[in-house]
This record gives sequence, structure tokens and C-alpha cells, in this order.
Amino acid sequence: MEEKYSWLGTISAPQEYPMEIYGGAIIADDFTYGFDAIWGTQNTGWGNEGGTMSVETSKMGIPHQLKFTWYSLVERKFYTGKWDLDQKKIKELFDNGFIDEDTHKKATYTNFIVGLAPKGRVVLWINGPGNQKEVGVFQAHDTIITKEKAYENAKYMLKEGFADRMLNDPSYETFKQEVRQKIEAQGYPAAEIYDLYRERYSWKPSVILQEGGEWIDFGFTAYNGEQENLFGESLKADTYTKRAVPKFCGFYWKDKTKNRYAMWVDAFDEKEIFELFKKFGKEENIDFVIKINEDNTKATLSLKSEKQELPITKAKIRLSRKIE
Repeated sequence: MEEKYSWLGTISAPQEYPMEIYGGAIIADDFTYGFDAIWGTQNTGWGNEGGTMSVETSKMGIPHQLKFTWYSLVERKFYTGKWDLDQKKIKELFDNGFIDEDTHKKATYTNFIVGLAPKGRVVLWINGPGNQKEVGVFQAHDTIITKEKAYENAKYMLKEGFADRMLNDPSYETFKQEVRQKIEAQGYPAAEIYDLYRERYSWKPSVILQEGGEWIDFGFTAYNGEQENLFGESLKADTYTKRAVPKFCGFYWKDKTKNRYAMWVDAFDEKEIFELFKKFGKEENIDFVIKINEDNTKATLSLKSEKQELPITKAKIRLSRKIE
């Protein structure tokens, strides 16, 4: 018998590109997880989970198909598509799972995230605590849905001025204030940026502590939406891997007197970090180096290969005081 797994679905869209859900489904032989207009406007941020709907089924087969139709508010366009999924890849991810850092027991993925980006780009991720992997990338095509054709609960999307109100009227709170300010100052991001985010480089984290310090873990989210959480054996064994550019990261360590500290890179300057990785290229092995100073109050960042080392100067860094 085919092995079954527990999974649900949710939606992701860029903060700057809100998407209105019309309909869709993640389809297995014995189960369909559906989406419709009740999901409303989605823009939690690229790769970030939205909400989930509860279901009565507890174990499902591996999904074999994704279909989706949505309205891109910024582009004023409907997109639609239907795609076959790589069941072998998904099964391997479910079966291999990961070790949960909190429980130190094997866990596996529990959510599929459907990412909707401008110009009909679709990414499907699989997600579990601290871990997220890309499982498919697809292209939708634009379509026309008229008021007459739309089902009753979705007709609101076709009312005159709907997109304008959602995008421009602050009372709708479609955008966080800082996102709205960024759009007003810089315009919308180039649609092609979501392809750039998927480019991979051969890199690994490298934390340099003062003598006697102990590096405990390292977690990061990449611009392409993937997440990794390294600790214990996975941290010791980590080597150069084709990964997307990190978007933010954090880790814990102990100093020589066993006091515990934490550091987070809350944000990189997107232009700087992509230009730096590009200077090394995709063939070189790159160390993402974080060096902690003597009294655990400051960190410096750089990218380093056998040939060169370049500083990262514009990141927003946060360090904890001693953690009791």
C-alpha cells in the first residue's frame, strides 16, 4: 500500500505584490486540499507561510498535481495553470525529514506552501519547523475571468476600482507601513527578482569565536524561501552546499566560561549581498564568515574563498547580552 503522510497547504506572496485567491488545489489520489476566494488577499512575504484550513483527513497520499488561479492586484491580471508534481522528490523529503532541534527527535514536513509571484511565477515549497525546501517551480499563463463567468463569492474581485482601493487606500491595510513607504520611494520590485532569488552558490556558514568558545547552532532563511537549521552533527558535518543567498540568520554560542549568547542578522542590504556573491561566482566555495569580538558585543561579517575575502558592511546585526 502507498505510504500516507500528514500535510496541509497554505499560500505565500511577496509583501509588495498582494495576490487575490480565486481557486486552486493540491491534489493527491485520495485527497484534495482546496483553495478559493475565502483565502482573500495574500502577501505574507516571499516564502512565508500564510494561514491553513483544518481538514478531517489525518493521513494523505503524496500529491501529484497542483492547480491554481489567482488575481494579481498590481498587474490587474488573472493567472491560471495546472502542473504535475514530482512525487518521488516529495516522498524522499517526507521520508528523510530532519532532526528537530527542540525535541532532538526525527520530524518531517507538514505543510505545502504555494508561492505566487508576478508574471505568473509559481513556486511550491514543503515546510516543517526550521526547515523549508523548494519542490517545484512552475509558470502560469494569464487568463480572463468576467463578472458573468466568476462564481458568486469571487465577484468582488471584478468590481470596478477594486485593485486601486486595495493598493492605494490605507484603510484596507493591504501593506505594512514600511512596505508602503518603500513602494512609494522605490516603486515595485522588478518581477524578475524572484528568478534571481533562486540562483545558488556553493557556500557554508563559518563562525569564528574567541578561544574556548563553542558554536551551538546556525539557522537561516534564504531569499528563495528555503530554510535550514544546523546543529549538533549537522553543524559539524556541514560543508559547501549549493544554496540560495541568505536573507537573515541567527545562532547561539557559549564563551570559554560557558556563558551563552546569541546573534542575529535581521536583514542584509539586498543589493550589497547579491553583488558580493556574484563577485565570487557559482564555482568557488564560499565561507560566510561571522567573527565575534573578545567581549561578545560585536560581530563582523564577510564572504571568503581561497582567492579573496570581501566585507559585508550594510547588514543589520543584533547581539544578545549574556543569556541566563
